[in-house]
Amino acid sequence: MLGRYSLLGVLCALFAVQSAVLAQGVTFLIKGKVVDSKRNVLQGVQVYAKDGDEIVGKSKTTIAGEFTMTLKPGKTYFMSFERSDLFMSQQDFRVPDGKSYQEINQDFQVKVLAKGDTIQQFTLFQEGQSNSKTAELFTMLPEMMRKLLHLKVKIVVSAGNGAKQSTKGKKEKNTQKAKGKKGAQANASAPLTLIEKRIQDIRSKLIAAGAPESRIIFEEGKLKSPKDVALIVASIASDF
Repeated sequence: MLGRYSLLGVLCALFAVQSAVLAQGVTFLIKGKVVDSKRNVLQGVQVYAKDGDEIVGKSKTTIAGEFTMTLKPGKTYFMSFERSDLFMSQQDFRVPDGKSYQEINQDFQVKVLAKGDTIQQFTLFQEGQSNSKTAELFTMLPEMMRKLLHLKVKIVVSAGNGAKQSTKGKKEKNTQKAKGKKGAQANASAPLTLIEKRIQDIRSKLIAAGAPESRIIFEEGKLKSPKDVALIVASIASDF
């Protein structure tokens, strides 16, 4: 009796091991579709699936916004989507458990950048100050412009509630008062306004961080306190 039960136990163990091995070899076919916030399909998006630090799936969307890749069941993958108008579009995707082949249909919604979009707003300055504090802008924007080679941005800078917003009026008034060479020299040596100091500070820090100055436009504007800087898409590629 003991021998029979021992043999049965061995057979059960071998079956369990064999089932586990077979399950490890199972992959699911992921039939994905990439869309924007309005459910428009996105062509030419490079899609990556990562398991930890390893890229385990790679594909590219068709004209219908569709892609396919095979992934193992029972895992959560880190999906990333790259195109010249997408930046850091990433999300987790859980593949369900299963021991036999399956096909999974899944839509992935991503944020597409377009001209005029506000990427982010920041609070960089203390009231009345022109020396900005450390901010995400100085790391995010250089990285964004390295990845999105056709992106141009507009940076809107506010003087805050307690300061005069317009520098144009002041410049025009000074120009009217200044006459001849002596007046022009006096106007050129006039102290910078708060807005001009803030723009100068941001520009110098972005250039030091590697952002291309030729693709950045600065503009004075009014922002809702406590935000004093807004990053806006000036232009971006749309051909894929």
